[in-house]
Amino acid sequence: MNDSYINVKSFNRWWQLGMTIFCTLLLTVACHSNSQNAIQSNNIAPISPLSVATKLVKHALGETRIPIKPQRIIVLNDIGLLDPVLSLGIKPIGTVSYFPEYDFLFRGVTNDEAAGIEIIGTGNQPNLEKVIKLKPDLILMREYQKRLYKELSAIAPTVMVDLPGLNYSFKENLRFIAQVLGESEKAEQVISQYYERVEKLQNLMGERLKEIEVSVIYVFGEGLISTYSDNETYNQIFQDIGIRLIPPLANQQQETVISSIEVLNRYDADVLFVMNDTNQLTQTFFQNPLLNTLKAAKNNQVYEVQVNRWWTYGFFGINKLLDDLFKYLVQP
Repeated sequence: MNDSYINVKSFNRWWQLGMTIFCTLLLTVACHSNSQNAIQSNNIAPISPLSVATKLVKHALGETRIPIKPQRIIVLNDIGLLDPVLSLGIKPIGTVSYFPEYDFLFRGVTNDEAAGIEIIGTGNQPNLEKVIKLKPDLILMREYQKRLYKELSAIAPTVMVDLPGLNYSFKENLRFIAQVLGESEKAEQVISQYYERVEKLQNLMGERLKEIEVSVIYVFGEGLISTYSDNETYNQIFQDIGIRLIPPLANQQQETVISSIEVLNRYDADVLFVMNDTNQLTQTFFQNPLLNTLKAAKNNQVYEVQVNRWWTYGFFGINKLLDDLFKYLVQP
């Protein structure tokens, strides 16, 4: 009886041990199998990055789907694109300069204001290789660059900002760009601040605003001057302020009229603004004896103003232009 008890006890012990080993093996195999399945599952279906939210923008060359909040913007014009984009508080990663033979890189924007933005050629010749290297997520171009649209669109979403289609209005230009960039509210703030400065200038000029006529000429070349139609930004600003142009300029139909300096007296006024690109041309102009025959010169009301402050479609430049008007039109 004792032997049988020992045998049964031994059998039970071995049976329990065997079942424990068996269960352990089952758990090990199951865990290993689950681990393998998890690894295989991860290899087959990796986690995808989130898609960038986009929107469809209509412009003069069609429709373009762009990021709602682009982070790497390239602008291919200084006067109508760089300045307005900066005015909205956005700094592009790349832009083009004005013609390199002049004394400044940009119109409306100083070099310091454009610090950190890479120059990728000129407006007429942007460097597409540099554009590619910058990896933009949005490119803004002007209408005169439309021959490049297909190539630019292959690099990144590209939108054409058509100034003629916007009637050359600097306000509508800003509003269109702001709509593209999702900054319409900011654009209205900038325009509102502009009108506040206009009103301040009107108040400071007082009765003089009604009394004077002004003229603007551009030193076009040796012995040549040019004048421009009312779509130029300075003429739009004059209209907002209520400053009167002399009749030959107010009635000019052609976009540009180039004249000999011999007819300079045709553009005489109470106040004459002389725009220039280069100091050399300006010096020659101010040494011409014809200038001394003008009413404006006799009254010391001839003022040299720079193209990079007066040829602008953005509010950095417009505020510089207004600075000049405060300086020259408000009597001390």
